[in-house]
Amino acid sequence: MVDYSELMSELDELYKNTPKHVDGGILGSMTTWPHRIGVEAFLRFIHVNGNDPFTFRAVAECESKLVREVGALFNAEVGLHTSGGTESNILAVFAARKAAKGETVIAPSTVHKSVDKACDLMNCKLLKIPTHPLKPVDLKTLEEYVLKYKPFLVIITAGTTETGVVDPVEEASELAEKHGFLLHVDAAYGGLLIPFLRKHGLIKTELKMSSGVTSITVDMHKNGMAPIPSSLLFFNNEELKEKVCFDMDYMPSGKSCGLLGTRPGGAVVAAYYTWRAIGLNGYEENALRMMRIAHLLHSELKQITGIEVYPFNLPIITFKSRRYSSDLLLNKLAERKLYLYKAPSLNALRVVIMPHHREEHLYALIKALRELHQL
Repeated sequence: MVDYSELMSELDELYKNTPKHVDGGILGSMTTWPHRIGVEAFLRFIHVNGNDPFTFRAVAECESKLVREVGALFNAEVGLHTSGGTESNILAVFAARKAAKGETVIAPSTVHKSVDKACDLMNCKLLKIPTHPLKPVDLKTLEEYVLKYKPFLVIITAGTTETGVVDPVEEASELAEKHGFLLHVDAAYGGLLIPFLRKHGLIKTELKMSSGVTSITVDMHKNGMAPIPSSLLFFNNEELKEKVCFDMDYMPSGKSCGLLGTRPGGAVVAAYYTWRAIGLNGYEENALRMMRIAHLLHSELKQITGIEVYPFNLPIITFKSRRYSSDLLLNKLAERKLYLYKAPSLNALRVVIMPHHREEHLYALIKALRELHQL
């Protein structure tokens, strides 16, 4: 048997060599350093199976409160906790297909890859509307696609993965009512930003469970600052939610909702107590500060010869180098312990400003890019 102290030594070494959000080098990931109350809650409930709300009633209580309180931001009252935006989006497609019994899904080409995954799993026909990565989906084109292909579901995004573009939620909702299709809004990244930015006039879109919106994804482990894995999927009625619940007659509760069986109940408790700890004022402050940092980075990048930086809506800054390919620049920055993600449709890189970021974190990137473009 391996000595415990030896294993701990190995773990210490692994941890030491793993990038940490608080060091400022993780710049492209839509993840963040979790709030300390969330970490404590997760650890205390690490033994809890989130698939057993009968035995572990704390899970059911926290999930109910989380859905109700976060949902109030979006006029949503029905929902469930999931493992992340991918599971939420897959469940949204699954529920819609069971409800509408169609086979065609329409989405802008900027939609998250989890939608491709969902349609592949469920053998749906996914039709993508060619959409410029820096622009929202064109409503006229969307309506033309709807009339021609008659989808059972349309999916739009409130904060696209590559550039943070927000599709027109209200207008798409009106089209859904007019033409009778179901509408899912993937707000995994933007969900806990848009309500606060709109309040201050920084974004026009209203993200609500209006009469034309069927479901909304909002991640708690992104801008919610909860430990991974944590997302919320809201539905506009209980019947639709029940379509993602399955018979589990051997379980005390008799059913299981969501894709996962055994799942970390600590994630649910952690998400709720993180939400409580930060509060609406805290999330509002985070959103405004993140936008300030995004403006700073955007302004500094514009001044670097050889860098082209693109306009932004949410705090995701996308840029490309005229000297290096995106892959080469990605690797050169990684050598300096600066970790970005790619924006393939623009052959560019992205920086996702997250709650843990501070101005000083961005100056390391600015310095590196200046040095690399002065060679």
